[in-house]
Amino acid sequence: MFRRFVFFGMLMAGLASGQGKMGRGQAERFNFRQLMQQIWDGWGTLNPANTAKFYSKDVDRTFFDITPLKYHGWNEYDAGVRKVFSDYTSAKFILDADQHVVQRGNTAWATATGHGTLMRKTGGKEEMNFRWTVLWEKIENNWLIVHEHVSVPLAAPAPVKPASSAPPAKK
Repeated sequence: MFRRFVFFGMLMAGLASGQGKMGRGQAERFNFRQLMQQIWDGWGTLNPANTAKFYSKDVDRTFFDITPLKYHGWNEYDAGVRKVFSDYTSAKFILDADQHVVQRGNTAWATATGHGTLMRKTGGKEEMNFRWTVLWEKIENNWLIVHEHVSVPLAAPAPVKPASSAPPAKK
């Protein structure tokens, strides 16, 4: 446990020390906002091949999506999403303006929310709001997603009706 704490402390200190500086081995600042929407436009085609170029192909990568719980590596992600998307004819995903990106050298992470509209093959439309957390690593000249987490918030519970304050009727 102590080793983990020391490692985490050293990692955070290293990241903090690089803040605002451009030293040897650090990447130039990259504008991720356009890339972020390009990724979601790729998913909107319902064909993972159109997003593959944005993802690390390392088999040890983990990607969390709306369903199922997780995917191990790009090949599993590709195959799983193809099954999920097979029920739809079209999709559109738009990121909200709340995108937040942090870059530290050759590593970056971002959070955003967005809205998706999907059309089912059986008819009908599905609307959803989603959350997205994404981690990138610059590998050679490309920023590749090495981990991401997509989730949909649960629906708000129905309001609870207040208990009646009137005393029970006498029989």
